[in-house]
Amino acid sequence: MTDTPHHDPDFLRVTPGAGEQVRDDVLRTFSDPAGTRERAASAREAIERFMAGRASDMKTGPLDLREVDASEGINTLRIRYQQYHNGLPVLGSGAQAVADIEQAGVTNVDNTTDGDLAGAPDPARARPFEEVRERVTAVFAGYAGTAQVDRHTLGYVRDDHRPPVPAEDYPTAPAALLATGAAPDGAIHLVYDCGVETGDPYEQFQVVADAVSGDVLWVALRGKYVTADLSVFMPDPVSESDDATLSSASGAAALDGLRHVVQAEIDAAVNGRFTLQGDWFRCVDWDTPTFAQPDEPAAAFHYRTHPADRRFLSANAYYWLDTFARYLRGLGHPTLNQNMRRVDVDPQAFDGADNSQWVPGTPPRIRFGEGGVPDAADTGVILHEYLHGVFEFLGSDHGGSLSYEHSFCDAIAAVFRDRTALTRHRRAETFPFDNNATDRWSETRTLDRTERFDDDGFDGFEHNLRNSMLGTAVWQTYLALGGDSADAGRRRDASDAVIKTFLEMLTIVPDSSSQGAEHARSLAEGMISADQRITGGLYGKVMDAAFVARGLWPPRPVDVYIGDSDADTGLIPSPEVHWTSPDIWVRNVSPADGDDPAQGHQTPVVGRPNFLYVRVRNRGTQQAEAGTFTVEAFRCDPGTGMIWPAHFQSLGTLPVTDPIPAGGSVRVGPFAWTPELAGHECLLAVAHGAADPAVTATLTGPVPHDRLVRYDNNVGQRNVVPQLSVPGGRTKVSLWLRGGTRAGTSTLSVDAGALPSDSTIEIRTAARVVTGAAATGFTDTTGATGTAGSPAGGTDAVLRLRGGGEGRLTGFPLLRDDRVGVEVVIDVSGKAEHLQTYPLVVTQYRDGLAAGRMTIETVAVKETEGFFFGDPETGELHVATCPTWQDLPPGRREPFETETGALARGYHGCPRCLPGLAGGSTS
Repeated sequence: MTDTPHHDPDFLRVTPGAGEQVRDDVLRTFSDPAGTRERAASAREAIERFMAGRASDMKTGPLDLREVDASEGINTLRIRYQQYHNGLPVLGSGAQAVADIEQAGVTNVDNTTDGDLAGAPDPARARPFEEVRERVTAVFAGYAGTAQVDRHTLGYVRDDHRPPVPAEDYPTAPAALLATGAAPDGAIHLVYDCGVETGDPYEQFQVVADAVSGDVLWVALRGKYVTADLSVFMPDPVSESDDATLSSASGAAALDGLRHVVQAEIDAAVNGRFTLQGDWFRCVDWDTPTFAQPDEPAAAFHYRTHPADRRFLSANAYYWLDTFARYLRGLGHPTLNQNMRRVDVDPQAFDGADNSQWVPGTPPRIRFGEGGVPDAADTGVILHEYLHGVFEFLGSDHGGSLSYEHSFCDAIAAVFRDRTALTRHRRAETFPFDNNATDRWSETRTLDRTERFDDDGFDGFEHNLRNSMLGTAVWQTYLALGGDSADAGRRRDASDAVIKTFLEMLTIVPDSSSQGAEHARSLAEGMISADQRITGGLYGKVMDAAFVARGLWPPRPVDVYIGDSDADTGLIPSPEVHWTSPDIWVRNVSPADGDDPAQGHQTPVVGRPNFLYVRVRNRGTQQAEAGTFTVEAFRCDPGTGMIWPAHFQSLGTLPVTDPIPAGGSVRVGPFAWTPELAGHECLLAVAHGAADPAVTATLTGPVPHDRLVRYDNNVGQRNVVPQLSVPGGRTKVSLWLRGGTRAGTSTLSVDAGALPSDSTIEIRTAARVVTGAAATGFTDTTGATGTAGSPAGGTDAVLRLRGGGEGRLTGFPLLRDDRVGVEVVIDVSGKAEHLQTYPLVVTQYRDGLAAGRMTIETVAVKETEGFFFGDPETGELHVATCPTWQDLPPGRREPFETETGALARGYHGCPRCLPGLAGGSTS
């Protein structure tokens, strides 16, 4: 077999697998996550054109390929095609095509058709099913009390693999039973694909039997297991208390104090009695042992914890299941919401075994065992089992317990649990209570694995470890998107992003039960492709970094970046201080007039051309060839909370005409532009090329600009105001606070922690901002009412702050696309050291999330020799030896390092000390 990957340079390398893969001269995969190559008037038309236009490459022209399913995600259309032969389905053979609905472009096609069916048995050779039925049910003799076939399909199958078999017995499915059948022979078989339901114990299986010989080829479990015993409250006793001694031996006396009163929706009373039954779940005793479910005269289910009262398990399971299901529905995935069904839940089941299970059927069911720490007392197990149901609702199968389906059942449960946790202990432990120090059953089911998929020993890793390795990458993605923040709003935002992406991914990636690394890579690339569908790729590079860290694929060979701060080395996400790029700077004079761009940043001069430069670096292992990248520069009015692209204006695009060597950098520019606002502009630059595309090339909607900067190292921002000031002088900076894409509530933080204690900071803004808001940390808030301290007749308000502290104004509303001016005035300390930089950081939070930051850097000038000083009232420029200068108060001494900088800002030479510069002339 020959496998020929083809990465066309015109494909945007959103994922490492972007391009086409041809195997034995058959196009097997097409991956264009950006959806730029195959577009049409609609997503369906794009898919249909691709399937027809590329039929010769896919070798599907002579095949009987029928559409069998069409499903929609948030922005994904998935169409599945089943291959038929002699009028019968060829099981496991067909095609799946995926398109971006908004872009109407094909993004993924997977071709698993079988073109070599010449030796397939004639359907007439099939035995009557009644003869085969006995052979199928006989497999379960001595194992189950009853076994009945509830469905069967006649079809073909290429007998080239077997479902994985667990290393240990399941409570309802011994490994020996699941190993039943013959070794695969690679031939095409005519088969009966059967569903079997057993009783005593209850279970569901798939059995595939040869329709000609009647022999059973294999047996597979349809139910989905978690081999763990977990108990979680809010979210679980160990996580909340950080008490490692809690275990299955802990009684209600130790656990009752960890209960929390919550609310959940249930159905109205029937005959005056309330039960744990609602829209999506029903607690019912359907499995052994027999246990009566809670039944109360009032809608209150308050019980002591297990083992004192086992009814607690029902209340705990119902609450977490119902809360999670309603949350998922709120994410707006059309197919999930359409296919969700009510689930029968038995929280005291499995004959006391230490296991739990999702069981498909009508209705679908979940059963929780009570061995060790009861599973229905643990949010991790509860959510894990329901996530198997989410896979089923979305028509997605990734191997259940023995393959990477478990990676997401563990990681997504942990992400949601972390979102709701009261405390944040043992976050990377998948099941902190059930897998406690006393009852430890696994050393590998955690989300902080260091093992990699490219480790030499990977082939020897057992399935739980492999699952946890992929789960770790998903968890690390959540942390990188804000899950590691102390801010609850950022954690909620990060969890929404990861869980929405997971749901969309299930509509993209073809089914597989493989335990190999290729299956894990397919799911990882599917996550990046799903983000492309939802956001246009906003989080894709964060995910890529997490998957690279687990060895799923190597780093980008060409990885360009623009530094976000002096500490930034191109890692994604970038450091928290991401608005102080040293790789973006401005010069006031053109290089054609003799200026040296290497001399560093100068404050832009209003009303005349200025010249912006960008340094682009390459942290990859291969050179970026000349002409393959461009840089586009942007400016924005100074402030916080900017929205991309609405608040930014392009300054133009320049090609990178020199190669960028691995580990090296190039300077791009100048970009010439004429500023219109005095003092400061927010500057942003984007490097883009097919080998390392910028997220701005594919974004589908407006986003807070800081996410671009932190989540894509191709983007850099400079939002720093450098200001020279003499002791006793006043530094003034104006900026804007901005509303978002919808109305919301904002907080303004002014952090003066780096300034000497005798410094004073004055914040002047509209009275509507401070009226009704909570002001903390300010030494003087008399202006907050819009009366005392309001210099503009009630339209402005003033707050004051001392150096070394932080002031916050919390809870002021801003409308959609709102804009409110703020003036910051800094009285420079007499204690300041000469040429020492003192940063003041202004941050806006919008609905609990950081929406933007700006740093005002005051540079103290105490030694006057070599500096020039402008008087704002007269427009004259002086030196320190001038008698006029010596009579000026500190507030009228604006320092400049060069006379050129002062002249550019409208000053003219003092007739006494700088007569040669009088009138702004140097002659």
